[in-house]
Amino acid sequence: AAAQISLVGFVFIISLLGLELYARARQQFSGNGKPPTPVAPIMLHGSKMFVCWLICMIPLVLGFIIPVLVLLSFVLGSRSNADFGAIFGIMSNTLLVAGMASVTVMVVSCFIVLTATYRSGKLVRGLALLSSLGYAFPGTMLAIGVLIFASVFDRMIATVTNGHILGIMLSGLGILLFAYVVRFQAVGYGAMVSGVRRLPPNMMNASRILGHGYSSSIKRIILPLLRSSLFAGGLLVFVDVMKELPMTLLLRPFNFETLATFTYQFAKDEMLEQAALPALMIVIAGLAPVAFMNMMLKGNR
Repeated sequence: AAAQISLVGFVFIISLLGLELYARARQQFSGNGKPPTPVAPIMLHGSKMFVCWLICMIPLVLGFIIPVLVLLSFVLGSRSNADFGAIFGIMSNTLLVAGMASVTVMVVSCFIVLTATYRSGKLVRGLALLSSLGYAFPGTMLAIGVLIFASVFDRMIATVTNGHILGIMLSGLGILLFAYVVRFQAVGYGAMVSGVRRLPPNMMNASRILGHGYSSSIKRIILPLLRSSLFAGGLLVFVDVMKELPMTLLLRPFNFETLATFTYQFAKDEMLEQAALPALMIVIAGLAPVAFMNMMLKGNR
């Protein structure tokens, strides 16, 4: 029943994505060759500046400052009874899976984007774009699909090996990492595509003319220029994986907790004080990579 419901949702989302691609297929943009005219900022003073400042502060106060202060009050209060030893063990699990997933996603995204850009035609580029659609689907739907695929794959391996190899995907973190790649490959794909589009279009051809092969050109020229895109995409995947709940909850190994699943265990029972510390650690761990990336981007400017 869950697979049938997921299939209906899958068809609906694919239809919407196809409609959107069809609507944008004939869009074209052209320029007159002149650099764009910079937009001069409007300087505000007095009451206008205060009103704009107040409007900009509303999302920050309601969406970040007040929730963080509430979590801090729960953590520092006597009602939390937080087990800091268990929390730090769960934190290490979260950092482990997030780090492994970010590296795997960026390696796969780098291979797909570079192959689709420099070594293939329209068909492979279309398949590369199709591989990045997992981000549009709910995590629960993808988890069910990945679970069915892993079961079929494991049965095939068991049949081929006469039962000597069992549970190659259904055991351990393999199925969870595979699900993360399916879901978050769009993040890495987008970061790599934006980086490749900033490169001169004839750079690869110039490298080939100068005697470098494809592998040498990628290793010595393209990848060093895409270092910032790889790093930025990896950080975004890292933060997304840390917050991911539905797929982690369904596909994690037994007795394996992340900060998201640990927080959910208390939140679903309305034990908000006990859920405060892991929730606050998710916020802190998610802000640190983003702040570091912003500092890196400012340094590049």
